[in-house]
Amino acid sequence: MRPISPGIVAVFDFDLTITSWDTATRFFVWLIRRSPWKLTVALLTLPLLGPLFAFVRTRKMPSRFGAWLATVGFTHDRLASLAELHVEHVGASGERFVRQDAMARLQYHLALGHDVVVATGCLEVLARVILVAEGLGDIVVIGTTVQRYCGGMVAKEHCVGDRKVAMLADRGYVDAWDYAYSDHPSDLPMLRKGKRRFIVNPSSRNAPIMLAMLGASATVLSWT
Repeated sequence: MRPISPGIVAVFDFDLTITSWDTATRFFVWLIRRSPWKLTVALLTLPLLGPLFAFVRTRKMPSRFGAWLATVGFTHDRLASLAELHVEHVGASGERFVRQDAMARLQYHLALGHDVVVATGCLEVLARVILVAEGLGDIVVIGTTVQRYCGGMVAKEHCVGDRKVAMLADRGYVDAWDYAYSDHPSDLPMLRKGKRRFIVNPSSRNAPIMLAMLGASATVLSWT
């Protein structure tokens, strides 16, 4: 277990809180497009699996299949090296992963000596590479880990919902943290443990849900 510092702790969600897009999905799509046979399989299965994205209860199935297909034939080391290549590719295009306002807030916490933690459903290896590339290598990353299954990769520990809080506890972050930031209702367990709670760029659908659950204890932020 990682010993917790006696100082102030700020916990951030990653995708669509710090970043402007779902980084894991974009990474998996990039991997599939690099392989003609994987792209062919994806296109052939799209009419069957595509409609499942429309429903909350069924969208996990095509997402998991896409992640598995994208990683077929890869070892953990190969996946890590491809994550680095992907981040370099995005950076070379002129795009930045981290929102401008998110960068300012992260640097604010770091400058004050706060213990800054990213807890994310994104692949831990990908999130860590992204933060290092953005000059944020001092941030602790707790994310989804994967294991081999039938030639590809599937989630070993998926860092979402209640599991996000449990995985934070496994790394030593047991007590309520001082700051919590997220965009999505799935992170309500994490937000509730924050003494100061921030809802970042919530959608018109999610904002009332999150405010109803958190009440006056939450502050809505609009980040660019």
